[in-house]
Amino acid sequence: MSLTDDEILELHELLDDLVENNLAGKRLRRLQEWLVESEAARRRYVRFMDLSASLRHYGEECFALDDDAEAEALEEESEGLLRFFRPFLAIAAVITLVFLGVELWLRWQPMPLQEIDETSPVAGERNPASAVADESNSASALPGSGEFGGNQDEFLSEAVGKLTSALPVDWAPDSELQPNHDDFFPAGSMQLEDGLAEIKMHSGALVVLEGPADFQMNSVNEIFLARGKLRAIVPPGAKGFKVLIPSGQVIDLGTEFGLRVRDDGTAEIWVHEGEVLYEGNDRDAERAFTYMEAGESISINEKGDLSWIDMPSEPFLGAADVEYRSMEARTRRYTVWSGLSKQLAKDRRLSLYFTFDKMPSTTDPRLRDDSFHKKKREDGTIFGCNRKEEGRWPGKGALRFTSANDRVKLRLAKPMRSLTLATWLRLDILRKDYNPIVHEAKGGQAGLSWGIDGRGRIILRTYQKQSQIAEYTTSPVFDRVRRWVHLATTYDAKQGKVTHYVDGRSKSRENLRGDLRLSLDKAFLGNVSDQPRSPSAGRNLFGTIDEFIVFREALDAAEIGELYEVGRPEAFSRLNPLP
Repeated sequence: MSLTDDEILELHELLDDLVENNLAGKRLRRLQEWLVESEAARRRYVRFMDLSASLRHYGEECFALDDDAEAEALEEESEGLLRFFRPFLAIAAVITLVFLGVELWLRWQPMPLQEIDETSPVAGERNPASAVADESNSASALPGSGEFGGNQDEFLSEAVGKLTSALPVDWAPDSELQPNHDDFFPAGSMQLEDGLAEIKMHSGALVVLEGPADFQMNSVNEIFLARGKLRAIVPPGAKGFKVLIPSGQVIDLGTEFGLRVRDDGTAEIWVHEGEVLYEGNDRDAERAFTYMEAGESISINEKGDLSWIDMPSEPFLGAADVEYRSMEARTRRYTVWSGLSKQLAKDRRLSLYFTFDKMPSTTDPRLRDDSFHKKKREDGTIFGCNRKEEGRWPGKGALRFTSANDRVKLRLAKPMRSLTLATWLRLDILRKDYNPIVHEAKGGQAGLSWGIDGRGRIILRTYQKQSQIAEYTTSPVFDRVRRWVHLATTYDAKQGKVTHYVDGRSKSRENLRGDLRLSLDKAFLGNVSDQPRSPSAGRNLFGTIDEFIVFREALDAAEIGELYEVGRPEAFSRLNPLP
């Protein structure tokens, strides 16, 4: 489909900024999604980049001219080109000013009442799960309290760091922030009872904390450590990073350092590389500050007095140690999951089970149904998809969907009055319209569609002869990409309820509307097969699926929680209680 004049102008503006290395955030994501969805946009992209490369090469040749006459001719030619393009530049400037004027006018208009989600957290609360982004998200926009929801840009403006790696951690029950692996988090206090947590500050500093530890995230460049052990690796770009302690503050001068604060307030500081400045609270006394270089270490007593000591001999884990141990922990979890998965495959309530653990070769289209109790497996058929994608753990298989034709055709002939759908999903893009997980809306029997809409809501739609019977929807709960999330939905004919779960927690519960026998006999995984083939139709999923399960009964909350806890990529020693 060809582009409109407005789309061409917008596309060229995005490509201009891309060439100038001035494209980021929402506008970069807009270009990426556009190029994925539109063949016309890709053709213009190729022509534009080819022309840009040619002009650059021509410019380099021109600047290399040594002859004054040739340089003068080049200047005259440039002036001629400028005179030729000046009217077009004026038109582009007018269009840009009009666009900005309209944009500013729209920003000042009040939000219609019907667009306000009454279930959203109260403004000003520390919980970063606030409002859901209504367009594609990037990997850098992840909430940080273990919950979902939160406008990308609003959240990024509040986040101070990200929990990049963690060995089994035990957050205290009253810890204000309790992030999970890969969660961003805002300023706030944390109490780590046990374990190791690696935190990447938004300033660029990398901090490893060893429990028990009490600390406060003040800003992207400042931490207050009241108790515990800390090691900081600070690159040049984060120079000036501060760690406040009860007796003063440690100011980085481009270094790697460690410190320990005991329960009585005494502390030790040691420098591994570079240098730091320690400033005590008593700024007027000579003892209040000192410069420290690599290999030096000091002790600070209850009164704030400093004394030079030998570098500590006790081991303190750094980032490399945490990553190594984290890898070991993930491998162990994979082994545990493999054993429990084989037990799950014997559950006679299973209708379909794709573990994706051992993916077939590219010449074999079959996706193995791992249910053990069946006389005949109901394997799926793979169309397209990337079969070499790594799943939740190193060595674990998964299936990645990247194009409009990628899908898995299901064979599940027996209809079900009750069912449970469960999967582990990692989105690359949260599309503005619909992100299908599984879809079957045609045929004489009742079908269903299960997925995520552009507002980040989990949706289950039921159909009878292609006519929609009911829709069961959560409030906006999903706004993160490039992170494994466990989704489950139960359709319970006995209780008359439909319940949606995210990471083992119930997010919505509605009364059942209609008594249908649902079928997935002609369903597709990761694709909406009966939608028109257009980039805006939301036909396919952009992401990776690892483990997909269909039960012919509705599991209870405890069983859903167990599926999540057993399958989660990272282990935490204190499991969050289910509501």
